[in-house]
Amino acid sequence: MVPGDLPYSAVAPAAVADTALTSDDLLLCLLGPREGTHTPAADLGRALHALPAGVKVLILAGWSPEDFPQQVVLQMLADGHCQLADAVPVDSSGRYGMEVALLAERVEKIQPRRAHLADAPAGDEALPPDVPGADQLPMQLWLANQSVLGELVTGTLLHRVHALGDRVTQLTAQMAAARETVAEAKQTAAEAKAAKAARDEDLTRAKKQIRSLKSSLTFRLGQTLVDGARHPGKGVVTVPVTMAKIWRDRRARTSAPEAAPQPVKQPAKQPVKATHRSVPIPVPGKPGRALTMTAPVDLMVPRKLAQNGLHAYESSAVPCFLAAIGAAGPGAVLDIGANVGLYAALAAACSDREVVAFEPFPTLSEVAERLSADNDLNFRVESIALGSETGQATLYLSNSSDSSNSLAAGFRESTRQIEVPVETLDAYVRRTGVVPAVLKIDTESTEPDVLFGSAETLRDHRPWVLCEVLAGRGEDRLTEAMAPHGYHWFHITSEVPYAPAQDIAGDRTYKDLMWLFAPEAPDESFWAAVAAHRASIVQAEQAPVG
Repeated sequence: MVPGDLPYSAVAPAAVADTALTSDDLLLCLLGPREGTHTPAADLGRALHALPAGVKVLILAGWSPEDFPQQVVLQMLADGHCQLADAVPVDSSGRYGMEVALLAERVEKIQPRRAHLADAPAGDEALPPDVPGADQLPMQLWLANQSVLGELVTGTLLHRVHALGDRVTQLTAQMAAARETVAEAKQTAAEAKAAKAARDEDLTRAKKQIRSLKSSLTFRLGQTLVDGARHPGKGVVTVPVTMAKIWRDRRARTSAPEAAPQPVKQPAKQPVKATHRSVPIPVPGKPGRALTMTAPVDLMVPRKLAQNGLHAYESSAVPCFLAAIGAAGPGAVLDIGANVGLYAALAAACSDREVVAFEPFPTLSEVAERLSADNDLNFRVESIALGSETGQATLYLSNSSDSSNSLAAGFRESTRQIEVPVETLDAYVRRTGVVPAVLKIDTESTEPDVLFGSAETLRDHRPWVLCEVLAGRGEDRLTEAMAPHGYHWFHITSEVPYAPAQDIAGDRTYKDLMWLFAPEAPDESFWAAVAAHRASIVQAEQAPVG
């Protein structure tokens, strides 16, 4: 809004030359990309050139400092023979979207910058340096104005850097305060624990003293005399009798020979319940070699491996997984929804590829990390979940099985939940530089989300994909996620080669849950490799471990 007592008039750019402005006037211009509201740069340059020398110009520009088109504005100012005095961001853009204010003057020769700014700092009076070949005014204006616009952009960036620095300082202080609070809480807890231990020790000592006192002859004698005093009639009879008994007990204690020490009876040993189990896992194709998995006894995958062996655990999927590792191009194997890391361990033991396991539940990821370390496999465990968006999510821990934990609410009955970090595979690939060649995805009904978050990876790297498909749990979304990428779909069964599928549909018998999404049609060598790996798993379990 223009103040009511300030005289002004609005003119079109083409009519500026007819306004007879003087050095006492201020020309306000709107410059920017909006057609109809902002003046194009070329039109404004011609209008400014028509002004007499000395006229001040305030240009409100519709670009942010970060997106400011310096070359366009510099050319416009040079064409208009205008020299910048200052350029600043506008805090409130208002209804016209103005984000930068430029103060300039129509000149016939370059002026010191201090001539434009009454409050310019000392030392700011120097003319721009002479440049060979820059004797023409437009070139000189270009160079002079370039430094002013540079201050606009760098000043905004420096402001953001300072703001980030302040935020980092604030967060560092908060973290230090939090650590101090935690340390104080630990100290208080330790002191409380020590005080409780001291009180328990005093109580035990007092109880022992009371038992000793009650069993002493002096206590019994005193108690007898007190009872006799309270009940004189009864005491005439009981006091002499009790005192005689106490006297006999005392003589018996002093005259009796010292009894031989009796051996302390040891309590019967109770069987110790095992908390962990160690499961040998034969390595397919390497007879005599086995991996050792150490895990809590209540985990499902180690229990099944211990009971039935590797050949009975996902007997169709594991051979296909190993064949895909052999068929894929260069790159890494990613075990997404790794549980205890069985697929990652087999990939690391049977190939020289980089292997990464993704498991957000700490109990399971710790087993996977130990599996890698104990067997010198060197596969990496990422304690995160993968999904369609990066952020935080609730992991619902199944009441029935640790193999059914899911980010999907209501997938299984759950009375416990934890918050876990989530990242898209595309973001992870960009962040780490890993090149995926094979993906195994088993995330308990959220596989479509993982694939939606892997669109760039599927397009750019074309990995082979083994994916769990549950009947009635989002087959249409799986189809939507995979359809744009031209993959071939196969339901993994015991019948090799697998029949090509037109639609993705889960096995309602829950016998074969895994599907193969191949970036190219598998050839005969691939099917032969699947059969060979199936046979090698059986042979590895029959061979003695060296």
